[in-house]
Amino acid sequence: MIIEKAKKEQAKEIVTLLKYICEVHRKGRPDVFISGQPKYDEEAVCRLIDDENYRLVAATEDGYVIGYMIAKIVENESGPHIKTVKTLYIDDICVDKRYAHKGVGTALFEEAKRIGKGSGCERIDLNVWAFNGAAIEFYKKMGMSVSRMSMEYKLQ
Repeated sequence: MIIEKAKKEQAKEIVTLLKYICEVHRKGRPDVFISGQPKYDEEAVCRLIDDENYRLVAATEDGYVIGYMIAKIVENESGPHIKTVKTLYIDDICVDKRYAHKGVGTALFEEAKRIGKGSGCERIDLNVWAFNGAAIEFYKKMGMSVSRMSMEYKLQ
């Protein structure tokens, strides 16, 4: 397995994985997610690859994309009561289901740690949906802990 900066030639394969993760989210929250509508299309993935604010990383095996991570270095909103903190925000991370439990996610997360440390970040942040128990357990295994929670009350 090779972890590398994503290339535009890999955008189509990354979109295939984005569609897969879209369906995982739609099944978990059909009230929120629309089937077949990934977060980014091929053109948007190419723009992210070019955008110096983003770090788009692909995990490949024999030239085939088996996973990806989209991350961005951000500074939180600050105020008189909140310290400004530079973080690596993982926008999206996905592993082809055929390669689940084979170290791909761990390799991508290790790359996130390398990028974050190399960029002077204090921590890695991400959001995960409560229904996605497998992802929550993976992130806990990687050493992450809950820092805050988002709650909802459905009116309909």
